[in-house]
Parts: sequence; C-alpha cells; structure tokens
Amino acid sequence: MNISIELDLNSKTKNGHPIYLNIFVSKTDRLYPRLKLYSLSEHWDFQKEEPKKDHPQYSAILDKILDYKFKINKLQKSGVKRTSNQIKNYLFGNDGDVYAFWEQRIAEEKKKLENSNKLIKTGGNASVYQFNLNVWKEYKPSLSFNEITYDFLAKFKIAKSSTCTAGGINTYITKLKAIYNEAVRRGVYINEGNYPFVKVMEKQNPTKDKHLTIEEMKMVISNPSSSIYYKYFLLCFYLGGLDFIDLATLKKSDIKSGRIKKMRAKGNTREVINNRVFPEAKKIMAFFDNPESEYILPIHQYSYVNYRHNYTNRIKKILSDLKIYSYVDSKTPRYSFIHIGSMELYQNRDIIKELVGHAQRDTLSIYEGKFPLHIKDEVHRKIIDAVIESNTEFPADSEFTDLA
Repeated sequence: MNISIELDLNSKTKNGHPIYLNIFVSKTDRLYPRLKLYSLSEHWDFQKEEPKKDHPQYSAILDKILDYKFKINKLQKSGVKRTSNQIKNYLFGNDGDVYAFWEQRIAEEKKKLENSNKLIKTGGNASVYQFNLNVWKEYKPSLSFNEITYDFLAKFKIAKSSTCTAGGINTYITKLKAIYNEAVRRGVYINEGNYPFVKVMEKQNPTKDKHLTIEEMKMVISNPSSSIYYKYFLLCFYLGGLDFIDLATLKKSDIKSGRIKKMRAKGNTREVINNRVFPEAKKIMAFFDNPESEYILPIHQYSYVNYRHNYTNRIKKILSDLKIYSYVDSKTPRYSFIHIGSMELYQNRDIIKELVGHAQRDTLSIYEGKFPLHIKDEVHRKIIDAVIESNTEFPADSEFTDLA
C-alpha cells in the first residue's frame, strides 16, 4: 500500500492544478481521488507534498493536508490490508453516517425481494431492517459509526430497560451490529478502536417454550374450534410441521399420489418437502377446497404479513382460553411437531429434519431424501397418533387422488 498527495500537472483550472491522492494497493487496485484543493506548481513543494509558504491559501490548505497525512500515517502503521476504496472512504470521512448506510441496505434488500421469484412477498429483511432503523432513529436522530462505543450501547440499554425486555434490547443491538459489521466488510467504515459489541448483550431470562407438548396438543385437538385459524394451526402440524408461508403457497399441483412434494418457500433454499397427506390433513384441506382456485387455502388472497400476524393473535387467544401459555408464533405447530417427535417420542432426529424440510447438506438428499418414504411416513404417523390417540391405519396410496 502506498498513498501520496500529489499535484495534477496534466489538468489546470482557474484556481490552479488539482491536488489529489494517489492510492496504490496493487496494479489492479488503485484510485486517484481529488481533494477539491488547488495550487500552482510554483506554490507547491513536491518533496514535502504540501503547499509552500507563499501559497495564497497556505494555512487553510496545509491544515487539510496535515489531516490527510495524519490519517495516512495511521493507516500505514496499522498494517491492516485494505482496498483502495476502503482507504478512500476512510480518508474522505465517508464512513460516518450509520443511517445512510442502513437505508442503502434496506434498498438493496427491497431490490432482492423484487428480483426473487417468491409467490408471496413477505417483506423479508427489508421490513426487519426498517423497523429496527426506526427504533434507533427515535433514540438518536443522527448517528455516526465512530459514536458506536460500548458506553453508547450501555446507555441505550438503560434507556430501553423501562419499556423493553432483555431479549428485545438484544434484538435492537444485534441489528445495529449487523449494519456495523457489513459497513466494515464493505470498507464503508474502518474501526480504529475497540470493537464495541463485545459482552454488550443483556443476560436473558429463559424464554417460554415455543412448542406445545403432547398433552397440550391433545387439549387443542380435543377442544375443536370453528375458527379457520384453528384449522390452519392443525393443518401445519398434520402436514409435518409445515411453515405458515409454505401453507400459504401450497398449490393443488403440489399434491400428487397422496403426498406433498414442493420446494420450501423459505428464501435462498433448495429444501424439499415430501410428506404424506394423512386423513386428518386431507379432511381440513377438503373444507377449504375451491374448485376455481389453484391454491389449497385462501391465504394467498390477503396481505401475507398482516394475515400471519392475525393468525398468530387468534391462535394465542385460542390457546390462552385452554390455559396453554407457551410462547406462540406462526412457527408453533412446526416447533411442536419437532419437539414431540424428537424429545417426547425419541424418534430419529434426521428423519424429523427431513419431514420438516430442514437443510440436508448433500445433493442426493435435496432431490431424493436420505430415508425411504415408508420410514418417514411411519415416524410422521407416530407423531400424529401421539396427539390424537388414534391407532387407525391410514389408507394406501391408491386411495388418494391427485388434487391438481
């Protein structure tokens, strides 16, 4: 790395020759940004790389030049490898505005969402980034990266402690940390001091279980509700811990020979669901059947995020009426299926992972799965039977017809 301050003798304005930085990292990584400072050649000391005392603006230009030299000296002494763009951002002070970079990240995430081929746009990371940005702006309307210190974060925790749980505070800090780290990776900001996020997180009390037990699921099933949200909840469970987003995007063409076979709607994934549609699930699907729709359920007709929020609130009410006070969100049926299968029935965890569509890290499993279908179906059936106390044999494949 070599950085020098030079006079551009090949260019001249009415103010003189432009003064610029010659930033050389490698033959393929170099920049020549101008400093918006000017000098005639007779007023420039080429050896010292600064104006001579007879320069009309000697003091003003020298002060700025010395600031650049101080920063350059710090960079060279640090020994840290940086790109020419990272060096330029640091020297020009373009690495300061946290919220400007945060807005840039939101725009990038929105563009990624626009370019995606998702059937349902959930808002993705952009909405999460926006919500957390609003929280930080409310706390401090403007923020530079060099203001983010351990002390700054400690004061934020104190300010929020009256209205937020430890988990909520940690979430806000985690999102700021993600923006900070990304800015450093991109060279938008160069951290010269201590990393501010070390041991800054609040100690959290154990959270409520995010799953229901066998006994709690039995209570849910033995106290049926006419609510469509209740039916969604059970259908997620009966189909093998399906995510609500996968339920929303489920099409009739995804059901063949009595099985669901579809790619999960989770972003940037190739995880495949290949589960049997047992009679309990088929009965609920028949309730929602609309011959004119290609979808199994009507969820796609609504704003997904709002509808999911409404679903979660309705399920919370149903469970609280049953005096079930576990933490509830849209993934509760999924977590319950996993918990019951692995922790209460002691079934093979890898089989359960495959049932719920968790990533299997080899190409074969992506397309075919690691386990024979009848083995998966046996585990799937055991989990359902555990909560409905039914030993009814399920029909053969020939009794199912394609829904497509």
